[in-house]
Amino acid sequence: MSVIMFSGVHGVGKGYFLEKNKNSLQQYKIYSASKLIEKYQPSTDAGYKKVSDVNHNQEILIRAIREEAILNETNCIIDGHLCIYNAKGEVERVPEYFFVKAGITGIVLLQDDPQVICNRISLRDSEQIRVEDIGKMQDEEEKYAHELQEKFQIVCKVISHKCTGKQLKSLLLEMGGQT
Repeated sequence: MSVIMFSGVHGVGKGYFLEKNKNSLQQYKIYSASKLIEKYQPSTDAGYKKVSDVNHNQEILIRAIREEAILNETNCIIDGHLCIYNAKGEVERVPEYFFVKAGITGIVLLQDDPQVICNRISLRDSEQIRVEDIGKMQDEEEKYAHELQEKFQIVCKVISHKCTGKQLKSLLLEMGGQT
């Protein structure tokens, strides 16, 4: 069994990438972390793409994963984040215990050029985010992913939108998944 955290900053195109490569992911059930959280907790608005209580959100997500029997899936992908903006607008890491309790066996980190991400967010959400902030968040997510790999032996792979479905299947195999 493999539980993969498919991560990346807001606006990097995680949903688009997963949809584009769904034929290569037929052995995987895909879950959106934010949709799972919303199913078990009313939305609390802390501002655009900000979370008022990061730890509480992760507790809700762990509960959702357990209640939805996601851990019983043969292979699943959770579309989520390693780092998020808290209510103060600061980059905050998802607590380490989440990765252990959620049984995360691999992390695929999708990255893109920060300017491209800012343009995408502007077009999609009519929001303005500084390129420097996107770059800082991406750097922190990558740093954290490698720390999690070292501490918990969670395989981590960094990819871009150039990654093909065939390459993704190969990465998932390396993480203990089936194709």
